[in-house]
Parts: sequence; C-alpha cells; structure tokens
Amino acid sequence: LGPILSESMATREKEIQTDIDDAIAKYNEATARLTEAEKNKAQAEQVIAEINASIAKDQVELKATMESSASASIKRSAAAAESTVKSMEEGAEEQLEAYIMEESVRRGVKELSVMSKGKSDDYLTKAIEML
Repeated sequence: LGPILSESMATREKEIQTDIDDAIAKYNEATARLTEAEKNKAQAEQVIAEINASIAKDQVELKATMESSASASIKRSAAAAESTVKSMEEGAEEQLEAYIMEESVRRGVKELSVMSKGKSDDYLTKAIEML
C-alpha cells in the first residue's frame, strides 16, 4: 500500500503544482492587463484634459470675438443713427426756412394788396432804396 499511496500523492502533488503554476500565470497576465489598462486610462485622462483646455480656450476666443463684433455693430448703428438724425435736422431746417420765406412772401403780397395807394408807393420807394 505504501508505494501506491506514494505514487498517488506524487501525482496529486504535480496536479496541485500545475494548478498553482496556472494560477500564478493567470495572476501575472491579469496584473499585466491591469497595468496596461491603467496606462490607457492615464492617456485617456490626459487627452480629455487637453480637449477641455482647448474648449475653454475656444470659449474665451469666441466670447472675445462676439463682444468685439457686437461692439463694432453697435458703433456702426450709432454712427448711422447719428448721421440720420443730422440729415433729418438739416432737412427740417431747410423746410423751415423755405416755409418762412414762402409765408413772408405770401403775407407781404397780401399786405400790399390791401394797402392804400399812398402807403404802397411809400413802401415800394423804401424797398427800392434798400436795394
């Protein structure tokens, strides 16, 4: 019984050693995969950080561009409005002057038409002297 038991024990010991070796190999493989995964994770985090930095930079540039564009648009609008107001003021002045001239001529003609002959002659004489 001794030799059979010894042989059975030796066989069992080899099986256990094979299982241990397989477990160690699997552990080493898992450790290598974990290390590779951690390395890939670190690279991905670095890429994400670079993308976020680029987004932040683009946002700042876009904001500055939009503010500059809005400011330029406001300045153009203000200049156009100022020009329009000035043009309207000049037009109003011209219209007022034309109205005053037309009204004064109309009133002068009316006044001359109702004036007495002596007064009319006197007025025309003074008007001619002024020229």
